[in-house]
Amino acid sequence: MQTTDITTVIVLGVIFSLLFTEITGVLPAGLVVPGYLTLLMKHPQAIFLTFFISILTYLIVYFGVSKVTILYGKRKFTAMIAVAIVLQFMIHAILPFDYSTVSGLTAVGIVLPGLLANTIQRQGLATTFLSTGLLIAVTYGSTILLHINI
Repeated sequence: MQTTDITTVIVLGVIFSLLFTEITGVLPAGLVVPGYLTLLMKHPQAIFLTFFISILTYLIVYFGVSKVTILYGKRKFTAMIAVAIVLQFMIHAILPFDYSTVSGLTAVGIVLPGLLANTIQRQGLATTFLSTGLLIAVTYGSTILLHINI
């Protein structure tokens, strides 16, 4: 089986995420998040929108949805993913560019803001964004060292 550059970047992101979590105990939003966002480095507006949608998702679920229904565990996680998907479709309808598509990985891009929002709820905004940003930088740096074209 021949691996592609996209696969390699995602795998590097997963490995770095696992190592980081084991060493620090801090979650970088999800195992695939740093690798996927590294693939968007040539589109910083896409990374910004992903973080922005994740913040909006967290606020809507925490201050809105959770006030009208009981949310915990899988129900809360599902609410985060669902709200993030709806927000992405709304923003996609407004903005003239498609920021969520990376060579066939659109489904991953759709759930990313929900994963970020869920992690924000668990460990806070600063910790989530700093750890995820650090791992994006490490993953991107390793792609440069390995001469991976993203």
